Amino acid sequence: MDRIYQVKNHHFITNNDIFKLEVISHKKFDLVQRILLIDLGNTQQLLEVINNTETAIRVIEQTEEKNIISRKSCIISSTNNVLAFANSKIYCRKIPLDVLSEIRDCKRGIGKILLYHRLEIFKKITEIGYVEGLHIFKNYSLYHKENVICKINEIFPLKINK
Repeated sequence: MDRIYQVKNHHFITNNDIFKLEVISHKKFDLVQRILLIDLGNTQQLLEVINNTETAIRVIEQTEEKNIISRKSCIISSTNNVLAFANSKIYCRKIPLDVLSEIRDCKRGIGKILLYHRLEIFKKITEIGYVEGLHIFKNYSLYHKENVICKINEIFPLKINK
């Protein structure tokens, strides 16, 4: 059964938000899970550090319709373990063309592309959740110049596929 906690604070997620998810989930999250739920940085880089491995993005599916790119991807380790899944909606009209071109190429993750181009973004986590025995997840939006440029759902398996 899915347990979802909607983040009420309009600025950032707190330790109290994680605690509330633990209460409704009847689950105590370990340090790594807590960090993944609260992190506002680049997920791919964080997973590289946590797992002491290089990672790559594998775009599973990407479509574009009416100036919205829908993307399904995963972050895999150098040993081919799936570390995370992501479902993204990218709003093309609010993104610089050079960044958009690279997103369309499907070769790198959105976060790494934004870092490379030094695009100033703000990440707002809107929901965190737990699916019993399967994974934790978070939903967030990326803002650039006060516009939502992307909505992302990241899923972190509780057990790494080996």
